[in-house]
Amino acid sequence: MSEVILKRKFDYNNRLFALCESCYWTATIFTKIECYECPVCHSRNVALIPLNLKEKYEYQFKPNHGLDIKFSVDENQGNN
Repeated sequence: MSEVILKRKFDYNNRLFALCESCYWTATIFTKIECYECPVCHSRNVALIPLNLKEKYEYQFKPNHGLDIKFSVDENQGNN
């Protein structure tokens, strides 16, 4: 039963990388959405970047240097 609920609530095929351009909060979102409010600073200035099944990201935030985001392809993902 819970698997059916999760399939309705989350769409793992349509992942989004969310980045708040005001406070640099980030997340992966598993629902189809067009506008998102940041849960930290409540700004609506959140960029939503689509991710494919094989795409992954890493990020670092350093106050004196800013935000560094690296996107790459994980060949081991999405082959189910």
